[in-house]
Amino acid sequence: MKRPAVLALLALVLAAVFFSVAAGRWGQGGAAPGLPGPAVGHPAPPFSLPELGGGTVSLAGLLGRPVLLNFWATWCPDCRAEMPALARFRAQVGAQVEVVGVDVHESTSLVSLFAGQNGLGWPILLDGQGLVTADYGVYYLPTSFFLDARGVIRRVYTGPMTLGQMRTFLEAARAA
Repeated sequence: MKRPAVLALLALVLAAVFFSVAAGRWGQGGAAPGLPGPAVGHPAPPFSLPELGGGTVSLAGLLGRPVLLNFWATWCPDCRAEMPALARFRAQVGAQVEVVGVDVHESTSLVSLFAGQNGLGWPILLDGQGLVTADYGVYYLPTSFFLDARGVIRRVYTGPMTLGQMRTFLEAARAA
């Protein structure tokens, strides 16, 4: 076989593997297959991150009611598409759940500009080094974790969620 044909075949195989892995995980959970990440039914990894606008937020400080922890980035089209539903969800159930965004690997100035331009009204935490993102096993954005009031993971979802999905996942977190 000639070298260009071998390279083309190799590229095709790699693309097939990539897309089959991505398609198999869409909506299933945040971690890539075979890679470590927290499991549903287990405690969420503790964290403490700077909040956009100042201060620090820890998981321990959020507990007492269910938490929606949403990992995202400004460059992510699906993250952007999901934000109106997140805003509606927070407006409808704000006192019943803590909605928290975790921006991944971006500068404070970029996230601040984006949040201001898009009217993000929920706490945005900054995971500039990606350490919390790695602890949670997040490899695709957006990825959301629904935690019960004790911090136990009740649902993990990868991809943009609808308002209906958010409500369903909140009910599951409440029922636990």
